[in-house]
Amino acid sequence: MKRYSQLADLESLLLDIDDENIRAYAAEAIVSYSGGAYRSAIVSIWIAVVYDLYQKFRYLAETFGDPAAKICLKEIDKIRTHKDKKQVAIWERTILSQAFNDVKMLTSTEYNHLDRIQEDRHRCAHPVLDTEGFLFQPTPELVRTHIRTAIEVLLSQPPVIGKALSNALERDVEGKYFPDNLEGVRNFLIGRHLPASEKYITNLFIFCLKKILLDEPDDKNIIKRYMLVFECILEEHQEFFKAIDRKKIVEIIDKTKEDRYIFLSELFFIEQEIIFDATSGFLMEKLKSFATENHQKLDSVQYLIMTSTEISEYFIDFYSNMKLREKINFIHEVIKLPTITILNNDHDFITTIFKINLNILCDSSGLDDAEKNSQLIYPFLPILGEFLMLEEYSFIGEKLTQLENKNYMNNVINRILEYVDPVIHGLMISNKNRDTFNIIDTE
Repeated sequence: MKRYSQLADLESLLLDIDDENIRAYAAEAIVSYSGGAYRSAIVSIWIAVVYDLYQKFRYLAETFGDPAAKICLKEIDKIRTHKDKKQVAIWERTILSQAFNDVKMLTSTEYNHLDRIQEDRHRCAHPVLDTEGFLFQPTPELVRTHIRTAIEVLLSQPPVIGKALSNALERDVEGKYFPDNLEGVRNFLIGRHLPASEKYITNLFIFCLKKILLDEPDDKNIIKRYMLVFECILEEHQEFFKAIDRKKIVEIIDKTKEDRYIFLSELFFIEQEIIFDATSGFLMEKLKSFATENHQKLDSVQYLIMTSTEISEYFIDFYSNMKLREKINFIHEVIKLPTITILNNDHDFITTIFKINLNILCDSSGLDDAEKNSQLIYPFLPILGEFLMLEEYSFIGEKLTQLENKNYMNNVINRILEYVDPVIHGLMISNKNRDTFNIIDTE
């Protein structure tokens, strides 16, 4: 019964192999293993490994123009067509080292695992005697391990892996005709880079993060493309991203170039849990300075404000100390933003800014001062209904009551009430509960 369950488990791995010929060789190895022909099983699985590497070389050379794969193929084809038939099998002995050293398809661990299969294949295919004069006899456990390793490490993997993966994606993303929208990127990746194994997806995440935060090129349009790739993959494989060693993510984020902080802030918004948590306290302090220094370019820092309470509070303190003209310019930047961003995603921030401005207006010392300070309020009026909640209208009511005591505020009060009345009416209808209001009667 144990033997049957092991066999069934191995056969299920065949479903992960796309190439029919390679799957046939792997199946032959499993049949040999089930029949106790352990040496034959190792020879068969090694043949599958060699053929798979050859096919992947060809795919990389023809589809992506990989220079290393082209050179290796040229050498292999030269050996295969050599007149001296004794030399024909030489390429089989070198293809694994070429995959590791030249094409960069394998990690050192993967190479070591596959190299062990190659060594045992030589022991099985030739009359190799041990010190006591016996032929090499692999154990069932060893054979099973070799079959499973070959399938999981190589045969079931997509053609573009390891260094070749990054080269292929780099050529695609940085090419002339790569799409610049999420839907276009999604369609582009499917069939070429997706679907793929967890290892492949993990490598994509790491590669994109490095390209976004620290690696060349510094072209903002190219970086935005990598942002789209990252976001697209995250939509489908968030669990793979969460499984990545957190230390590796921290190491990348800590190396973020200063001119890439804007992209880091967008990553916060796309993936608010892991990336934000992986940001060190030192980097967070630098992001605070970045947010305040770039306050006139709110589109560059809005994601920092939306995703970090710490930065939002720091920015509000900074705003409170701005000069009037700077405040007015900043408010106009806020209003210009699409409502889908900061207005809809950070209610507390916008409300706090509005309350600060209303307090400034109430403290006006005269008509001229009131006219200047009213510029902090007027831009908000058309969008009050987009960010103010019911309970906040009591605050407005109190402030309007204060303004009534100052005759020079009449024009300002009337202007505010033009917008406040309809908003209150709409909110009252939606809540169907007039008693929840604590605001002055404006009728």
